[in-house]
Amino acid sequence: MRRIVITGGHHNAALVVALLLTKQGIQVEWIGHRHSSRGDQLDSAEYLEVTASGLSFHDLTAARLIFNLREIILAPLGLVRALYLLRTLRPDAILSFGGYLGGTVSLAAYVLGLPIYLHEQTSSAGRANKLIGRLAKRIYLTWADSARYFPAVKTKVVGLPLRPSLLSPTRKSFFARHKLTLIVMGGKLGAHCLNQFIFTHLTELLSHVNIIHQTGTNSVTGDYVHAVSLQNSLGSLSDCYLPVGYIAESEIGTYLKSADYYFGRSGAHICYELGLLGLPAILTPLTITHDQEQFRNARILVKAGLGIILAESSLTLPHFVTELKALASLTPAPLKLPKTAGSTLVRDFVSNLYGT
Repeated sequence: MRRIVITGGHHNAALVVALLLTKQGIQVEWIGHRHSSRGDQLDSAEYLEVTASGLSFHDLTAARLIFNLREIILAPLGLVRALYLLRTLRPDAILSFGGYLGGTVSLAAYVLGLPIYLHEQTSSAGRANKLIGRLAKRIYLTWADSARYFPAVKTKVVGLPLRPSLLSPTRKSFFARHKLTLIVMGGKLGAHCLNQFIFTHLTELLSHVNIIHQTGTNSVTGDYVHAVSLQNSLGSLSDCYLPVGYIAESEIGTYLKSADYYFGRSGAHICYELGLLGLPAILTPLTITHDQEQFRNARILVKAGLGIILAESSLTLPHFVTELKALASLTPAPLKLPKTAGSTLVRDFVSNLYGT
């Protein structure tokens, strides 16, 4: 039985590839996070979607690449757990989708002499992926811009493996009121400070647009519960605000296609998807990412006439409304991005690993 391990921080693209591999008779074992963040008691979207797809899920707590006592203690524990899982699963190779989790599993694979493959989603490259790139046999890139971080002889630009609902999305009317629709997203975990901004100014914002709001389902912040409570207090405006804890794989295409504008973070996946659909966006990059990763992602959309960057430090209601109105003056058009990255990656991966 041919068997591989998939791991890493970007589960959306990874799951697309995992399901394509299973169709070729390859057994996929998944190493990931059971919970979205430490202290969160709810199952992560990653865990729910991976297990719902019928794949075996193995939980691993890995250390972030930062220097504090907790992470220093977690680092060897995470590595030992990763070594145990790989010795038990005995995969033919590791396919990492980045992040500190992917770094831990890849380091364990290197110790055991297992071949490592990497997919880089961002236009930049984080510390973990730069390390994995040195160990990897093959590196797949979403953006040609990130090629400078890796040895050219090992890289191949394929694009981002897309969730099926994004390949032929359908538009749906979520609101009866005839106003433009703004979709607010902060990644699969939500973005607490962006959620707080929406909560604080919800009534004023609803005078301009209908709002679909993916809050995330983190039990520590309780943002989704708070959003539902606010919706129930809006009176006649309650039908103009739709809070959603997490938008599932099968629905994301419909939600994005049904919106007129986007507001949120500028992670690798969402920027690619916004570019593919030509959806105008107000982008507030997460500032703590390595090498200004989210700012670099946002710049791609700005250069394409699809986005406006609004820094978190400038996030006020007057400034936001001004930028929201400015979106109407953009002349957006979808970017010409690969739609078949998943099948391209799988063909190359299987051929490189198994010679078939």
